[in-house]
Amino acid sequence: MNRITVKSAASFLLVGLIIFFLIRVLYRNWLQVKSFDFSFDWSSLVLSFLILLVYLVLRVYIWKVMLHKMKVSLAFRTCLKISFLSTMGKYLPGKVWLVLGKVYLAGKEGIPKPVALASAVLEVMLELTASIAFFLVFLSVRPGLPALSSNLIFVLIGAVVVGLILLHPALFYAITNMVLRWMKTESIQAAIGHTGMIHLFSYYVLLVLVQGIAFYFFINAICFLPLNTLFGLSASVAAAGALGTLSIFAPSGLGVREGVLAVLLTTYVVSPVAVLISLLARIWVTLGELVCALFGSRL
Repeated sequence: MNRITVKSAASFLLVGLIIFFLIRVLYRNWLQVKSFDFSFDWSSLVLSFLILLVYLVLRVYIWKVMLHKMKVSLAFRTCLKISFLSTMGKYLPGKVWLVLGKVYLAGKEGIPKPVALASAVLEVMLELTASIAFFLVFLSVRPGLPALSSNLIFVLIGAVVVGLILLHPALFYAITNMVLRWMKTESIQAAIGHTGMIHLFSYYVLLVLVQGIAFYFFINAICFLPLNTLFGLSASVAAAGALGTLSIFAPSGLGVREGVLAVLLTTYVVSPVAVLISLLARIWVTLGELVCALFGSRL
């Protein structure tokens, strides 16, 4: 068994263990789940799914804006096709397939591979940094609410600091070109300055909020939570998604995202219900991405 196979097997084992423990919490506390005051609402579920699709389309639009800032013009329809199809790569073991898939598909549409690679990496960095920053802003307003360890909070702070440093245009392009030289391919010119990077970062903060609104209505399709929880729920799903992305062993953050989200949701609902919501949210997001991938395959 080669090294890659062993690594993949270990990843699936860790993900399986996390999911197993989540399901065990649900099973052992099923009476609490049964006695919980659920209030299923089809209209909220449909609305949440529609806003989720808006979120996924908005992501693509921001990538198109990024390409434009990099002096690359690409039709929005083509951007949708590339992004929606490449998103499926994140469900494969390893964290490179989302980026490599986007580079490959973009290359078929005539985008230089160095530019496609830089945009794909920048997209991940901006979304990660914006998501964690959004969560930390929430913490500064409502300290002590999320049930995360102080060590993990310090890790998140460090991740934002590192992310913001790496997003400095001079450093980002210097590192990108160093990697491109190592790959023995052409370098790219620094096309995005400080103002452009700030604009892109603000777009991703808005994206986090749209995702949070979709998640708020998803939860309200299951049980009622007041509107004043919207900020906290947006921060929770953003942090869970970011930590899922940072977990190199979990395809699409599977297990990690659900575990972190379940912990954060205990602020609003009892623990077993939080686990149930986190597992259902995975199905909800996956369905949205599958719909988009099917749509992208028709373009």
